[in-house]
Amino acid sequence: MTTLDALTPGQRAVVASLPHGAGIRRRLAGMGLTVGSEVGSLISRGRGPIVVAVGQTRLALGRGVACHVGVELVEEPSGCPRCAR
Repeated sequence: MTTLDALTPGQRAVVASLPHGAGIRRRLAGMGLTVGSEVGSLISRGRGPIVVAVGQTRLALGRGVACHVGVELVEEPSGCPRCAR
């Protein structure tokens, strides 16, 4: 398991755990970030906030919050079956 702030742009992951505080959990859930939801990393540069996609929504999260969101990477398919011909 890794954390949301460690994803590189283009990587996809499933949320495995959220921060322990009830307030921040409620706030993240209100934005659609819940355990089991799939996220895609869009922007992650240096020290600033990271931008992730949750469904059709784009979220900007500070690294202080993102480093407490545990994720499991989603394996990308090795290729399209039609392309293997």
